[in-house]
Amino acid sequence: MSYSPADFVELVEAYPPFTVDEFLGLQIPSPGEEGHFVSGMRGLLSDLVELGDSGMAHGYEPYPEPGGLVPWGDSCDGDVFFWRTNDADPQSWTILVSGHNDDWCEFKGTLTEYLAGLVTGAVPPDGLPPDFPGATPAIEAD
Repeated sequence: MSYSPADFVELVEAYPPFTVDEFLGLQIPSPGEEGHFVSGMRGLLSDLVELGDSGMAHGYEPYPEPGGLVPWGDSCDGDVFFWRTNDADPQSWTILVSGHNDDWCEFKGTLTEYLAGLVTGAVPPDGLPPDFPGATPAIEAD
């Protein structure tokens, strides 16, 4: 059994870490830099625990709790993007956006559908700045 959605594995195998419109950074482990990747993910999960301790996580908890959250990205404004492990099958996990203004928004689809939808305008930037992404969003390798 895989512990990552298949489309994420395909992205990791095809692309380096990248940023969408100088705002949303997708966290992809780089060969030889796995320790930095794990450290960054632990930091995002620690932030989620702190939010929970202060009553601001809206009941969400980090994985491995049932339905726990696994981070896959963040923004330059402090938004964090998670998978919600609401199913034993990673292909059924949903996207959860923790906006820096205490917005928690769910997208029921794959990571690829979410990112492509944001860039094309098919997915609204719920929980994010309304002007993200811009009219001609740039995708840049980190």
